[in-house]
Amino acid sequence: MESAELGLLKNMLEEAGIRCALRNEQLSQALPEAPFNVELWVENDDDFQRAQELCNTWFDSLPGAAGIWTCARCGQRLRGQFDSCWKCGTERATTAKLNNEGEDDENSSRFVD
Repeated sequence: MESAELGLLKNMLEEAGIRCALRNEQLSQALPEAPFNVELWVENDDDFQRAQELCNTWFDSLPGAAGIWTCARCGQRLRGQFDSCWKCGTERATTAKLNNEGEDDENSSRFVD
């Protein structure tokens, strides 16, 4: 999950009264190739179940959350709500034409960071 998405989740949880913090945020930016991921931690264990439910609801409500497509130009896998590749800017429609599919590429095993 991207740092920006975790920031959105953190804000949503805090608005719901759940204290949380991002961990490894600066480390992952300073060493992008290192095996450090940004993590969202809930500070109070009693809030964890509610936080998890809110996050699951947020993910389920994303437009196009079910579809995943792969950029034909750079191989980046993207969620269905994105109309262009964040990495190289290729439009989703261009990818569909290049793949001669016109549909989401959910069976692709190629993943590029």
